[in-house]
Amino acid sequence: MTDLARTAVEKGIVETISSATIWRLLDQAAIKPHRWHYWLNSHDPDFDAKMRDIVSLYLRALEMYRRDEIVLSVDEKTSIQALQRKHPTIQADAAALIEHEYIRHGTRCLTAGFEVATGAVMGMLTPNRPAEVFAEFIQWVCDYYDEARRLHIVLDNLNTHYHALTCHVVAAVCHCDPGPLETGCQRKAFLTAPSKRVVFHFTPSHASWLNQIEIWFSTLSREAVRRGDFGSVEDLEEKLIAFIEYHNAHLARPYAWTYTGKPLATSRKAA
Repeated sequence: MTDLARTAVEKGIVETISSATIWRLLDQAAIKPHRWHYWLNSHDPDFDAKMRDIVSLYLRALEMYRRDEIVLSVDEKTSIQALQRKHPTIQADAAALIEHEYIRHGTRCLTAGFEVATGAVMGMLTPNRPAEVFAEFIQWVCDYYDEARRLHIVLDNLNTHYHALTCHVVAAVCHCDPGPLETGCQRKAFLTAPSKRVVFHFTPSHASWLNQIEIWFSTLSREAVRRGDFGSVEDLEEKLIAFIEYHNAHLARPYAWTYTGKPLATSRKAA
């Protein structure tokens, strides 16, 4: 902030300005050039249409929930490691001391769905994520929400997400003919067709930030995995399931989604 204040004076923008004033002005703006994150550029030609479709679902999720329409954000968190610390954690006066050496016991994949209107999570643990696993998960989701008037599933473009097995599950649930399923385009066209009770909404390519389950995965990693001590993959599974149950009982809440797809503007009110 000191450099910005000095530059503003040197360029004649202002006669004098403090670092505190610079900070306050930047904090009031929606666009914050002093902050940054890595991101992955999307070259999807249909980015705007797909993005606006998903954003619209998020912004209307609670209203839709009251009409028995469910918006579920779905993805997999792969290679969750069952790491056992070689020595026990020690609780020191200031902070816990965690042994940095560990024993590997294997990994698990978590396929999960985040209910956008309520924040509730459902998850299935498996050794890996073949197409059969995702089709089984979608069957479970459809059975779980059997009484919902409509089910909207937001997910990315992983090929298992639009495999023929998943198409057949959706076709059976919706009592409809999926038509030809030879190509990925045909399968996606069937899954995204709005005339069915179960409708898929694929995010644009390289746009995982549009999938709300990714936010919950970050919480899972921070609260249940990063500092964990797992004696086996079975121990890992038990603790992950316990965390999901704890989350649903005490922590579940919808995220305050504010992005509307429109360009950001200053948050200052007009004088």
